[in-house]
Amino acid sequence: MVLSKEGKRVSKIDTYLNCAEVFAYRSTCIKRKYGAVIVKDDAVISTGYNGAPRGEDNCCDIGKCPRIERDMHQGQGYELCRAVHAEANALLNCSREQTIDADLFLAGVNPEDNSVHRAKPCPLCARMIIQAGIKNVYLRVGPGADEYVKVPAKELTWVVEE
Repeated sequence: MVLSKEGKRVSKIDTYLNCAEVFAYRSTCIKRKYGAVIVKDDAVISTGYNGAPRGEDNCCDIGKCPRIERDMHQGQGYELCRAVHAEANALLNCSREQTIDADLFLAGVNPEDNSVHRAKPCPLCARMIIQAGIKNVYLRVGPGADEYVKVPAKELTWVVEE
């Protein structure tokens, strides 16, 4: 979480990434917590975090993760995962009209120690982000101020070439 220092304001980008990080702490995933915030015209229009569909058991409720049990890493075994990703949840909570030319802010947290995880959307979420008309994606890559990367949505990795 980026905090103000010496009376200086936190930048808008770090503020929105802070919001995404707060939503990541609401995540029910025991492998990796993610939070997403969609902003348009300097207003938050939607938020999301990763977790099982509404009304279904989460990994934190059942106490296990099939991807952890199989030692799978980022990009592997999503068909085994119970969670809807943060980006997808944020996109599902608004219309395409709202998302056209909006920006998406994404933050990831490691559940073991609450350290920042270098955020990156999976290819499926990247496809949804592009399809929704999102303009830019801001990815928190470190714990400090300005430790993020800005990626035009159309430059996200949305398909993995063999």
